[in-house]
Amino acid sequence: MSRNILFLVTGMTPQIITETIWALACDKDSADIWLPDEVHVLSTEYGLNKIRENLFDSGIFTQFKHDYPILENIHFDKETNFHVFTNDKGEPLFDLKTPEDNERSADIICEKIKEFTSMEDTSVHVSIAGGRKTMGFYAGYALSLYGRAQDSLSHILVQAEFENTSNFFYPTPEQHSVYNYAGKEIGNAQDAQVWLAKIPFVRMREAILPKHQLKKEDSFSEVVQKINESYEDISLELNAFSRKAIINGKFIIDDLRPREWALLHWFADRRKSNKGGITAPSKNSNEKSSNNEQDEYIQELTEEFFDYYYDHKNNENLEVTVDKKFFQESKSRLQTALKESLGIELAAKLDITSDTGKGSPFQLRIMPDAITINDMS
Repeated sequence: MSRNILFLVTGMTPQIITETIWALACDKDSADIWLPDEVHVLSTEYGLNKIRENLFDSGIFTQFKHDYPILENIHFDKETNFHVFTNDKGEPLFDLKTPEDNERSADIICEKIKEFTSMEDTSVHVSIAGGRKTMGFYAGYALSLYGRAQDSLSHILVQAEFENTSNFFYPTPEQHSVYNYAGKEIGNAQDAQVWLAKIPFVRMREAILPKHQLKKEDSFSEVVQKINESYEDISLELNAFSRKAIINGKFIIDDLRPREWALLHWFADRRKSNKGGITAPSKNSNEKSSNNEQDEYIQELTEEFFDYYYDHKNNENLEVTVDKKFFQESKSRLQTALKESLGIELAAKLDITSDTGKGSPFQLRIMPDAITINDMS
């Protein structure tokens, strides 16, 4: 059974929480009731303290559930459903003042949305109504990256005269006087109008497939950087001594297996030296055939490949013959490893492809002058 999770990124306005819940689940004029099973709030330490004081310590949230029994089983407490922004040392932030705080908040918002949307049994609704404008932007952007068909995004709108008041938290089922901060009565909470503005968003998660820039360990900043870089020309630097590949001077891949590394080095060197592509072998070495020319070609490729493989082969026990099977498997494994490190779009810039059709030579998809090779010699 699916769980409905409401996630709010908010600041100094606890009313946003009750207003959003009311609009989602309690508005009798709504044709699309969505009842949260859980409510999670992300804010600064100061913001969470305001929520504790104004919603929990004051009894407002308890009264809210009493006024609207449909909310009776909603899970929202200040122990497990409060999430605080922290600095890089894990210390709670009382405000977001510096560029570093801002970048850190983006990563944490992205992390929480990624967590909630990774659960198969959830439907996630994200509200961007509270907090600083950048917080709302990050929340919407993160949902665009990770959101699924069942997930949704909204902003809450409140009738103007009820926006800056001391005691308005939601439209009440009975009459309830509302006052401004000067103590003047300005209306009745029962008559207040609150609207939920649903926000359409592009669901990139389904568009760019599982192995893309949205790696589990990547921060929001890294995800955005990799997506942006995938639209630009790239550079490749290979260090043959350390078996390290550096893409665009910043993305380092140092865990390629010896044969995948040798294949990348081989194709990069041929591309750099304008030696042309390599036509894939058409047979396997164990196939009996009268095609001596193909046997000679496989031997020629094996000897050329071995020049790049020899200095690294002690790390793996593998007999090398560059026949049809070996060529296809090694090329596929290399591309998989690149995707896992760079994401689909950026890795595609390093594809070993045949652009002119079946039987045509394969070569590395990168311009020769964008390749730097530091050999072991």
